[in-house]
Amino acid sequence: MDIPSNSETNPRFQKVDKVILLSQCPVFSGLNQWELQSISRLMRLVEYKRDEVVYREGGDADGFYVIVSGRFEASVSSDDKDKRKVLAYLKRGDHFGEMSLLTNQPHSATLRALSDSLVLELKKEDFKKTIEHNATISLELSRRLTSRIKNGEASSQRLLKNDIVAIFSNRPNNGPDAFSLNLAASLFQETHQKTILVELGPARAESRPSVGAAKKIALQRLENIETVSNALFEEGLIRHPVGFDLLSLFYEDRQTDSLNTVAALLNHLTIDYRFILVNLPDEIDEVVFKTLTQSDSVYFVTDSSMNSVMQTKEFIAGIEKHALFTEDKISIVIHEAFLGMRTTIITRKELFGKKMCLSLPAADSNAGRKAGGGVPMPLVADNPETEYSRMVRHVARHISNNLVGLALGSGAALGLAHIGVLKILEREKIPIDIISGSSIGALIASLYAVGKNAVEIEQSALRINSRLKFMCLLDPSLPPVRGLFGGKRIIKHFRTQLSNKTFDHCRIPLKIIGANLTTRQIHIFESGYIADAVRASIAIPAIFKPTLENGDVIVDGGILSPLPIRALRQAGANKIIAVNVFPTSKDALERRFLREEADEKEAMQIRQRRWPKRFLYHTKKYFVKRFSTNIFDVLMSTIQSMESEIAEIEGESADVLLRPVLPAANWVQFYKPQQFVKRGEEEALRLAPKIKALVSQQNT
Repeated sequence: MDIPSNSETNPRFQKVDKVILLSQCPVFSGLNQWELQSISRLMRLVEYKRDEVVYREGGDADGFYVIVSGRFEASVSSDDKDKRKVLAYLKRGDHFGEMSLLTNQPHSATLRALSDSLVLELKKEDFKKTIEHNATISLELSRRLTSRIKNGEASSQRLLKNDIVAIFSNRPNNGPDAFSLNLAASLFQETHQKTILVELGPARAESRPSVGAAKKIALQRLENIETVSNALFEEGLIRHPVGFDLLSLFYEDRQTDSLNTVAALLNHLTIDYRFILVNLPDEIDEVVFKTLTQSDSVYFVTDSSMNSVMQTKEFIAGIEKHALFTEDKISIVIHEAFLGMRTTIITRKELFGKKMCLSLPAADSNAGRKAGGGVPMPLVADNPETEYSRMVRHVARHISNNLVGLALGSGAALGLAHIGVLKILEREKIPIDIISGSSIGALIASLYAVGKNAVEIEQSALRINSRLKFMCLLDPSLPPVRGLFGGKRIIKHFRTQLSNKTFDHCRIPLKIIGANLTTRQIHIFESGYIADAVRASIAIPAIFKPTLENGDVIVDGGILSPLPIRALRQAGANKIIAVNVFPTSKDALERRFLREEADEKEAMQIRQRRWPKRFLYHTKKYFVKRFSTNIFDVLMSTIQSMESEIAEIEGESADVLLRPVLPAANWVQFYKPQQFVKRGEEEALRLAPKIKALVSQQNT
């Protein structure tokens, strides 16, 4: 257990009325004033800093705690050593520690502070005396303990998490105000959960246009906010027409009370709001730094000039030296409004490494378009289909843990069923935030990512409607050292389809999967020319010539990841829809029975024909039997058998798994796309209710 700081001697907390705080806790709400005063004398105020641990899983019980201010996380160890399973999020009025005291067992979970927090602590000995002498508390705790044991893991489904998001820019003209306003609007529109945008700045700063005519409230007036009247908030709150709230606060320079007040304010807002966005001033001071450290995520907004980007990089490096920021907490938003220049994926990765770095396109100014109260109307509400609005919406869905990922698996011609799935997803207006693909799935995913709709992709597939057109895409490799076919014609065909586009042209993030034979690892393509990435992902070993990437040999992505769900998880997707087109062993048996039944029916008909027809039939059967199991079939059947087994394992982690399988179809039937597209539509229609339920579910 981390050693907390005793807050009894802190001047700010000497004014806190412990009796009032106890009465707000459900366990003590049935007590009279005398009983509350008696118990409050036994309790002490204790302060925990962000990330401090109150007690650890397996540790001895030594106290009962009531949260006065702040947020805590209860978690247990999981199969993944790097991650813990969250059981509950706790905030003001909640209590913890009583289960171990009542059962005399070690703690079953670890309690960690998510923000600077204040609790009332009742030591173990005093807790036992309290429940022995007060039947009301004893009965209430027993009832809650029984309910918790009865519900078990079901309680984890009622998690309620709050997100505090800070937006900062060291240059006010880089668009942080517009980004903050649009992000608040998008969060509310996407989740329909209470959202507030807080504009925070020093008294000398000018009012932000995003809050319109909102009354500015002094931060110092909110000292001891744990017991302050809500009327003080109501006089400064404005409800934006979109549905979220606005609050404008200012603070005086060099007032140390503001540091404690800003942490308490953010904790207080988490009682009523799911999302709290704080738009910070453009100069760093103690209040701004405190807000950054208390936030769950921080977005640094800059423009695309190299000078601004480098200053932001240096600023973040300086911030990280003085605070423990994890990589997933910091995100960079580059507002591409400098001389029409846009940064590339490669440039952003070189500058900021693994940190999330987004390119926010320049937006048409919507100044002058005012809503009620003089506040501007966000672009995401006025024009939701612009590229700017789509990117802000992606950020909002990332913050709210609602990003939807679509994984399109490998499978040669069988993968044409992906087109039918996309047609239904489009028709049912299912949002896709990230898309990944292996082999044939990579081709279809790439076409969809660059902006082609499902009908256009279907039309491209329908153009290959004969064996001859399919064979024209194959160019024999002479001599066939690395593969039977060189793949130059396929590259030319893909470049025609994809118009020499790079990953920077994608409307939604795209992940193309290859298999690195040199390192025996999955290779994820996410920058460069898309056609080259697709060519690598479809390089079936021994059939197509492999590609080289920095000296490494890259082949068909389906070899290692035929259903690329892992790439979506790594990219931040929370809800996974996966399409596995490989037939199971049961489907293979069904295919065999169908073929035998068809052969038997055809043989019965032939027996009734004249001898020339019978002769031709038996001659055909002889040659088909002799050459049907050719080298291509043997090789592809071997590869797909292995891929099918891997896809089964990968598919277990999907939230919704579609299986548009055609038992009688063959891997080489690219010239018969209609049957696959139709089967994809049927499977997507069958599971459409389940997909809609997944997308509409609000993750915490």
